[in-house]
Amino acid sequence: MQDFVADLAGTLPEAAPQEPKPPRFRTLRVVSALVLRETGSSDTRSSLGFLWNLIDPVISVIMLSIVFSVITRTPRMGTNFPLYYITGVVPFHIYTAINGRVSTSMRYSRSLLQFPSVTVIDVILARLILNAVTNICVFIILLFLVNWYYDLQLQPDMGPLLMALAMSITLGLGVGVLNAILFLASPTYESIWSILNRPMLILSGVMFRIEDLPAQLFNVLKWNPQAQMIAEMRKAFYPTYDIPWVYPSYVFLIAGVTLALGLVGLHRWVLDALDT
Repeated sequence: MQDFVADLAGTLPEAAPQEPKPPRFRTLRVVSALVLRETGSSDTRSSLGFLWNLIDPVISVIMLSIVFSVITRTPRMGTNFPLYYITGVVPFHIYTAINGRVSTSMRYSRSLLQFPSVTVIDVILARLILNAVTNICVFIILLFLVNWYYDLQLQPDMGPLLMALAMSITLGLGVGVLNAILFLASPTYESIWSILNRPMLILSGVMFRIEDLPAQLFNVLKWNPQAQMIAEMRKAFYPTYDIPWVYPSYVFLIAGVTLALGLVGLHRWVLDALDT
């Protein structure tokens, strides 16, 4: 019997040694894990953790609506204060949230980048996806609540709406990637950037239309890409709003240039910067 088994084994082809298969969907799995990690992270300005990302724009809309309804009877556009401020606060918050998260991603994920399966692109994508999806969900919820409570019968123009969201997301990504390397290179620059961005809530037209400012000031502020994405968003809800000064290609150009410069910087210097 043993001789028969040995003869039979000798006639069978020798099995080839198994080689490790290349991992499928590696980036998807890594990014998904990083998104889950970010969701449970406490790396926010509040002890509420991830919930702060949901609460922040809601509080901003409520406070602005209350304050300005006391100052004036009607908003600068339309008749509904919450809707007017939702269309300004949300695209601005999408940009600032993505920019802020992506710009600190290298420093926050320093330890993760030591693993060969985790790349810089994975870390950036995780923060981009989480913050973009979160803020878009907040936007939808706010619109639903305002539409239901005030019975506005909203029928936004989806073209400008989607364009405004794309402008906010891509600009936040581009500026965030560039700042990611600049923050590592110079902590002083990070402080200066924070100071310079404090008045942007006003200068971007969140609280009022920049067209209502003196012509000389408007001619300067209209080139602020944040003002352009907010105006594009309001165009979706106020059809009579004329914005010939808004150029989406201009915003995408800034986003593309900053993204390219940031990726080049990260490719050349990020590993050295993380070692310091």
